[in-house]
Amino acid sequence: MMFSKSLVTRRTNQMIKLKSTGRAFSTSSTCSTSDTVTTDQQDNGKQDSFNYTAIRNEIMDYWMKNEAASPQGTATKARYCCFTLHDARQSYLKTDANWHWLDRELSSNYAGETGAVHIYKGAICALNLRSTDPASMEFCTTHMATESEHLAMFEKIVPKGKRTILIPIWKMAGWTLGFLPTMIGGSKALYVTVEAVESFVEEHFHEQIDPLTKEEACPELVKLLKHCCEDEVHHKEDAANQLLKANENLDSWWIKPWSQIVTVGSKVAAEMARRI
Repeated sequence: MMFSKSLVTRRTNQMIKLKSTGRAFSTSSTCSTSDTVTTDQQDNGKQDSFNYTAIRNEIMDYWMKNEAASPQGTATKARYCCFTLHDARQSYLKTDANWHWLDRELSSNYAGETGAVHIYKGAICALNLRSTDPASMEFCTTHMATESEHLAMFEKIVPKGKRTILIPIWKMAGWTLGFLPTMIGGSKALYVTVEAVESFVEEHFHEQIDPLTKEEACPELVKLLKHCCEDEVHHKEDAANQLLKANENLDSWWIKPWSQIVTVGSKVAAEMARRI
């Protein structure tokens, strides 16, 4: 079930607590650029509204500046003022080119969106094997469509040479993370898992948005990251809302440790995607 815009507006300042996880949920998120949270249905098709050429150029320029400032960047620094866009692209796309902070973060984003799509694929497979309510299936199909849009966005701005080589592992891990909890614990376990994953993802995006905003760097990229972050916040809040609507017992012993396992696993996986 999706949030309606009026529902989100009414609940803007309402805090929803899951007692067993110790986390709070609010529809007023730091990722939001407006007073209300836009639903996934309203966001569909927005991927075509971004200037991907400008974003790619921003990323290359950011890479060049970091390359010139690095200990190995003496030669690059000497030539930087004379570089054309073609020169920058050639250097940036070299298979042995250095990965700087933003390259590592974007690699992690690409891997994360890949994993997210496969989480929902695994969950849908489990739901098809169980007798379940239609809301759970709608939850998965709707959010998977949004994650697929995010993945398509990052495919347009992250070149193949700047993507983690662990994508097959991310696909398998994501599918398993969606399938096993849902198969064992049904929709309740699915919602708890999604809430934990998306809580981490929100923090992960802010680790990029905040420093780039402070530097006043890559404004078009920041716009895209904020858009993705808003969607992830909605997924987190939708999962919490579904738990409350179903009157699930939130004191179950397994919720807190499982949420912690998912959070730690997400952090480890994101760090691996930055390095390999």
